[in-house]
Amino acid sequence: MEKLTLKQRLGRIVSLSVSQYHRFRGCEIGRNCRISKSALIDRVNPRGVHIGDNTRVLLEAWILAHDYSHGVDIQSIRMDTYIGHHCVIGGRSVIMPGVHIGNHVYVGVGSIVTHSVPDHCIVAGNPARIIRRGTIISDRGQLIEKGESVKE
Repeated sequence: MEKLTLKQRLGRIVSLSVSQYHRFRGCEIGRNCRISKSALIDRVNPRGVHIGDNTRVLLEAWILAHDYSHGVDIQSIRMDTYIGHHCVIGGRSVIMPGVHIGNHVYVGVGSIVTHSVPDHCIVAGNPARIIRRGTIISDRGQLIEKGESVKE
């Protein structure tokens, strides 16, 4: 039997938590995703969370798919939240319900994403704003192309 390194053992633990979300809670999670055990994926409406392939959700990030402030009927409470392929959701960031995040998007640490985000950009802040466009993220969550800065 082959001896596993610490990084490989930790990777298997993280993969088990992803399969737990997929199987038992009903989230739609793509291939090769890594979700931190301390990340919070909505427990009220887990079927409303859709995560693309090769996406990383880092420590203590929240992904929400329900909102009690929109009314009392069940349809206004439950919303779908989409995260694209090759995204990185930074630690302690919050993805609000009903938000669509495009492909190759990097969400900065501690950001509050309240509106949908287009493809190939970096967002940061509270509320999150686009700070760079034209980014490309690898399968491992590394920034390959930083893109150009957005001036407001």
